[in-house]
Amino acid sequence: MKRVESTDVVIIGSGPTGSAYARIIRRDWPEARIVMVEAGPQILPKTGAHLDNITDLSERAALEVLAQGGDRTPRLSVSKEEWEARRAGGFDASLLRRSGLFITNESDPAENLFTGFAAANVGGMGTKWSTGTPTPSEAERVPFIPADEFDAALTIAEGLLGTNKNTRPDDTAAIAMRDRLGAVFNPGRSPDRLVKAMPLAATSGPGNLTYHGTDVVLGPLVEEPAERFKILSETVCRRVVHEDGRATGVELARVGEDETWFLSAATVVVACDSLHTPQLLFASGIRPAALGRHINDHFIISQIAEAPLSNPPMRAMSWIPATNEFPFSVTLYPSSLDSMERPAELTGQPIGMGVFCPSDVDAENHLEFDESKLDWHGLPSISIKWKPSEADKARIEEAKATALRVAEVIGRPAPGFATFVQPVGSSLHYQGTIRMGESDDGTSVCDRNSRVWGFDNLYVAGNGVIPTMTATNPTLYSVALATFGARQIAAQRRAV
Repeated sequence: MKRVESTDVVIIGSGPTGSAYARIIRRDWPEARIVMVEAGPQILPKTGAHLDNITDLSERAALEVLAQGGDRTPRLSVSKEEWEARRAGGFDASLLRRSGLFITNESDPAENLFTGFAAANVGGMGTKWSTGTPTPSEAERVPFIPADEFDAALTIAEGLLGTNKNTRPDDTAAIAMRDRLGAVFNPGRSPDRLVKAMPLAATSGPGNLTYHGTDVVLGPLVEEPAERFKILSETVCRRVVHEDGRATGVELARVGEDETWFLSAATVVVACDSLHTPQLLFASGIRPAALGRHINDHFIISQIAEAPLSNPPMRAMSWIPATNEFPFSVTLYPSSLDSMERPAELTGQPIGMGVFCPSDVDAENHLEFDESKLDWHGLPSISIKWKPSEADKARIEEAKATALRVAEVIGRPAPGFATFVQPVGSSLHYQGTIRMGESDDGTSVCDRNSRVWGFDNLYVAGNGVIPTMTATNPTLYSVALATFGARQIAAQRRAV
């Protein structure tokens, strides 16, 4: 290492939670110098903008390849044979077409397959996410964070992401469908958990929605001079440098280069993702017992329903929230089926459905790191060791029945399309690998403010800090948790 630089806060990762740390620290600590490190490139003129706002589909597809960072393998189209297999409820190999997926194949590959993928570009998964920002149910929340504090954090997170609770309030077909669903699923629910429009981080317009990326989260930060805030793109963090329970900075390198330099920092935030944050801590010699363990993700049960035709057709997304008694989060959205053959007997409007089904949180499900084999970051390669529990299998069957029940309320299951269980990991909502805990008892990596146990200035962020079983899309949840750590950093460092 030759070059030495310094900053007040360095944030590794430019996705939604890393960006939330930057924005809240700036709000509460105006004079802070903040450096954000991103392994991937800047792919759009507007920092962190969402790719779905690009209407040219060929241009968008090319940019999605760039958004994979070191993985430059284009996506291949789905074959007719694969599509027919999926329609019949079989395995869909198209879900595994990108290289760079992390796959476990212990014992029975069909049962234990866990797929993983991570974005690497300025904005991280914030350039590619679905923008769904539903609130977690009471059962999904961190039990040792008081409800009023967590509710306040969720409100802050909604503001950071730009949540819109009802992007298409005039969609009469969606309203009618929600009324039918509400008659079945609303009884006994609290007002905040009724069937409703899916909250989205998006701005409504006369035509299509404008989807929010981390451009919205970062806001005016990107206009600041580089000495106050800057993003180092195509820059890899090789390790967090630390001594006696204190992070002193990070060792950085340009992608594809061996020469490294040291960035001294008073506070370090690692916000890569649920796979790469534990990877970086492991590579840095920070290896608490729970690191990389408890990995879990929602199962996704896919179903296509057929709703009656309407004029105009339904365009809005809808949501059946999870509750303590109803463990599934159900997302409903118009599906065109234009890319493949549409059965002649399907005469109504096809409605796509994803029933998010929670999986058990088990310390035996974990990441493994191979220091003898380095990935494109120059860090130990990752593999995932996972298998479903018997309770998981039973829950999946219940979720399948729920999908069919919802389809019958909407209209009917679409003819020619079976209920389909996607490979675990398909939601890209991996959690638990850097989980927070109430005490440093070996079962967690960080405290309720996401500060790593045994350190006074090292924080982690992302879906991986969530310690509970969940079915609800986790981005709002993880951004809310990030605000606790960001506020603590600002309060402590301003007092120094």
